[in-house]
Amino acid sequence: MRSMKDSGIEWIGKIPQEWKVTKLGFLFKSIGSGTTPSSSDGQYYYGEHNWLQTGDLNDSTILSTEKTITDIAVKNYSILKLYSAGSLVVAMYGATIGKLGILGIPCYTNQACCVLNEPNNTNVKYVFYWLLCNRQHLVNLSLGGGQPNIRQSIIRAFHICKPEISEQNAIASFLDAKCSEIDALITAKEKTNALLKELRQSIIYEAVTKGLDPTAPMKDSGVEWIGEIPEGWGIAALKRLGTPVTGSTPSKNNPDYWEGNIPWVSSKDMKTDYLLGSEDHITQKAVDECRLTLFEPGTLIFCVRSGILRHTFPVAVSTLPVTINQDLRALNLMGNVNPAFLLYYMRGMNDTIVTLYQKIGATVESIEMNWFLYFPVALPPLNEQNHIVETLDSRCVSLDQLVEQNETTILQLKEYRQSLIYEAVTGKIEV
Repeated sequence: MRSMKDSGIEWIGKIPQEWKVTKLGFLFKSIGSGTTPSSSDGQYYYGEHNWLQTGDLNDSTILSTEKTITDIAVKNYSILKLYSAGSLVVAMYGATIGKLGILGIPCYTNQACCVLNEPNNTNVKYVFYWLLCNRQHLVNLSLGGGQPNIRQSIIRAFHICKPEISEQNAIASFLDAKCSEIDALITAKEKTNALLKELRQSIIYEAVTKGLDPTAPMKDSGVEWIGEIPEGWGIAALKRLGTPVTGSTPSKNNPDYWEGNIPWVSSKDMKTDYLLGSEDHITQKAVDECRLTLFEPGTLIFCVRSGILRHTFPVAVSTLPVTINQDLRALNLMGNVNPAFLLYYMRGMNDTIVTLYQKIGATVESIEMNWFLYFPVALPPLNEQNHIVETLDSRCVSLDQLVEQNETTILQLKEYRQSLIYEAVTGKIEV
């Protein structure tokens, strides 16, 4: 067992006796950034030079950039510097703060990228792994309220363990191999989950448009993207099935409105088929004074305004009395409609809804309710709706359990990966 000593840095803990603790700034001869040429001047973009933004960072090797710049941009903006392949990049601020990348291609960068270039007797991949497992410690040092910033000075002063270069090389090679194995397992599980979700979607679509009896006589629905439906079914516009009702947000400045026991549902709660609760709760006073409706269990609720509408139409059935915010609609359905059937129908028509009913020109993805009221619903008799719901509940639960098991495994693999990296770069395991 190797001899260990206190690193002197609480979050690092003990390190091998022969290792040192230094600062990132001492490991690279050049640490710099870039800038953004004027976006209103077309002569600066779509050129032959890669121009890296923090959105291009992927915690891996950078092989392409979303945007490129021209020779004119390089000439007119002297602060732009071409960084060589192998340079390490850290996002200093914005939504991607702390994100990493190693250049696989020469790049210029914008001002949000900190580039560590020209390593001084240092393995860049070792430093990459160090920052990857200690990212949160680095981000915690950021300055500023509205937009936290890990300035170059903070990155230069960030502590790092420094073994001899031969051991850095060994650690980097070990982690490359091990992380590649773990990432392959994660990718396989993610692909399996994608297939399971596709299967779920296919099962739902077939059930809510064709029924469960493959021998049933069929007829033309009159709607091209629905196709044929069983003879005993009808087509009804959504507005014929119930009236959508909106909600609102009680003033956040009034503490008497919040921390009550009444669920207040927003888009962030719309992640499951059946709503079991909400992240936020309001008081009866908020319901009374803000004219909120308390919807009964069994109410169909869907989202009409959220960024998630780019690809997913969130819809759920409440299992308890709830209120909603203004980005949702609640549908009190007529007696001949099972809300869970309509839930599954909308799930099955997800791609159609987010494609055909998007509000044009909205700053946030939204459903155009004036159009959506005429959304055609294939409607079987109530007893058949109930049978379809019971069947889909059973099948979907089985598939969802498989997906959940895989997600648990993926989380465990990611935690193991993170732990392995930390143990290796701090010398707690010898490679």
